Amino acid sequence: MLAYFRKFRFTGSPQSVLIIRLLLVLLLMVATRLMLYFLHTSLFPGINLSKLLYYAFAGMRYDIVALLYANSLYFFLMVLPFRFRRKRAFSIVADTVFYISNSILLIPNFADTAYYPFSLKRMTIDIFKYISTGDDTANMMPQFLRDYWYLVILLLTAIFIIILVVRQTRISSRYVLQKQTNYYLTQTASMLVFFALFVLGVRGGIQLKPVGILSASQYAPSQETPVVLNSAFTLMRSSGQKGIQRVTFFKNETELNRIFNPDKNYLSADSLGNILPMQKKNVFIIILESFSGEHIGALNHQLGNPKSDFTPFLDSLAEKSLVYEGFANGKRSIEGIPAVLASLPTWMTEDFIGSQYSSNNFNSLASILKSEGYNTSFFHGGKNGTMGFDAFCNSAGFDAYYGKNEYPDPADFDGHWGISDEPYLQYIAKKLNSIPQPFLSAVFTLSSHHPYKVPEKYKNKFRKGPLEIQETIMYADYALQKFFEKARTMPWFQNTIFVITADHTSEAYQAFYQNRVGQYFIPILFYEPQNGRAGHQGIVAQQTDIMPTILDMLHYPKPFVAFGGSLLRENEPRFSLSFLNGNYQLIQDGYAWQTDLNTSNDLYNFEHDSLLLKNVYFSKKNSASERDRLLKAVIQQYNNRMIENKLLKQ
Repeated sequence: MLAYFRKFRFTGSPQSVLIIRLLLVLLLMVATRLMLYFLHTSLFPGINLSKLLYYAFAGMRYDIVALLYANSLYFFLMVLPFRFRRKRAFSIVADTVFYISNSILLIPNFADTAYYPFSLKRMTIDIFKYISTGDDTANMMPQFLRDYWYLVILLLTAIFIIILVVRQTRISSRYVLQKQTNYYLTQTASMLVFFALFVLGVRGGIQLKPVGILSASQYAPSQETPVVLNSAFTLMRSSGQKGIQRVTFFKNETELNRIFNPDKNYLSADSLGNILPMQKKNVFIIILESFSGEHIGALNHQLGNPKSDFTPFLDSLAEKSLVYEGFANGKRSIEGIPAVLASLPTWMTEDFIGSQYSSNNFNSLASILKSEGYNTSFFHGGKNGTMGFDAFCNSAGFDAYYGKNEYPDPADFDGHWGISDEPYLQYIAKKLNSIPQPFLSAVFTLSSHHPYKVPEKYKNKFRKGPLEIQETIMYADYALQKFFEKARTMPWFQNTIFVITADHTSEAYQAFYQNRVGQYFIPILFYEPQNGRAGHQGIVAQQTDIMPTILDMLHYPKPFVAFGGSLLRENEPRFSLSFLNGNYQLIQDGYAWQTDLNTSNDLYNFEHDSLLLKNVYFSKKNSASERDRLLKAVIQQYNNRMIENKLLKQ
């Protein structure tokens, strides 16, 4: 077949060779962009054939921008009006530039095809901060290559096609035979035309501003824009991001604070009006890796979905706990940790830990409780330095960070991420005995993370589900059960508030958990052995509510800053907010308000329309307006305080 293909050889002017080669790469860009859809169709239930064809065509606008940026040097070489373009040395240099530029150009689309189900957005420039923090990416790369071997083969095939076509398209010697005057006149005129087209192409059209990531919303709703965008484009466009912008939706500060005020002060009083003293109970926060609400029977049952039985222990604990309809504020661990421990969400393109605002002064559970005499510690069985958690814990005020390096038995290493959950949680139960009370401690588990490895001694012990992760969910739940069995024998157990939540959701199987609302549904439980408060509260909660709720439970009497509110206070606005693909989603009272604050406005009643098939924006404009007002107040407080470094109550 290759011999047959070699019979078809094209020779022509440098400009025609340039066009043919770029068209080839453009076709590969379209194909690799749509590959995201074909390999994850369940994540895009609203896309039919006609939509897909439209997105394939509309997305070429962004493909062309990325293509021209990546090939700018090659483009420049091919349109220069010099005769040496026919020489062999020039061809070798130009072809090499073309091979390298376009191989690099295609890699992001292939990488995102594997990564997208976890992040639910096309990768942006912050991915490099994410992968360069710690050495997990380098260590896990062989495993990723094994798991996604087919993508590696497809990438190599695409590169092979590029090489094959380049070898069959050559610059002809005929144009060199022109007289020198005619040659330079025609070639210079051609160069000017091509440069004008290049400028038009990299801008994405003739509009006043070059196209950006958000402009894809004119072609598709936010949950479908990843099929329109390509990953190389989102990387390029986000590389020059300047952080969040100051906004003034409300000029009257009194009105702004009335709608949403992150300055909190929860003074608690008894029936006679006497201020209650602070209860210095221990606090232990368990952040479970990728524990979506889909896997948890207690939450599925309350939503009326098919009952899950992957978490029998957590289901039993939920019967003794305050249970909320929890929603994550982000889709990555690096976004979930600050939201849980410091009520600091990522409502911007970059995650807080890797952003220019990470050096801001902020309060956290650790810094607040340490000032009240608490001993504070953070446990993560992963390799020290993973995603900058140790650096964040240091800036958040934790006294101690315990990672894989501090764990005494290397035999419990899972071979991938760190220490398996069961031995690590047993280690923590004993370790807390050596920490003076009162203490604040948090653990972030890791076994329910790709590549989803269950320890060999538990092979075939746990039931497998339709998702690969669900076997490790059962293992993590078993590890949690063993932890509580051990903890109940410890002297600190009865005087402790336990909080159980997740960092973010996992890949989903059921349709509800694949849509924009269900993709954030996680557990938020508060368990107090001494108190006995329990029951499903039917209240929307978000990760940022955890810190203020704990401080309210402890009767903490001083002011602090939080972008959530106590779940025990009826006067707090109850909502959940997330930011993805340039689009905000505010969940409140059974409705999901989705907007980019510009052209895209969608309102869904997900309690009666769980698949988000009917946009009720036009029939419920008053409801949309109320949610938009709250959203803008929250954004104004968040953006401006982040910019002004006002995240700490003086």
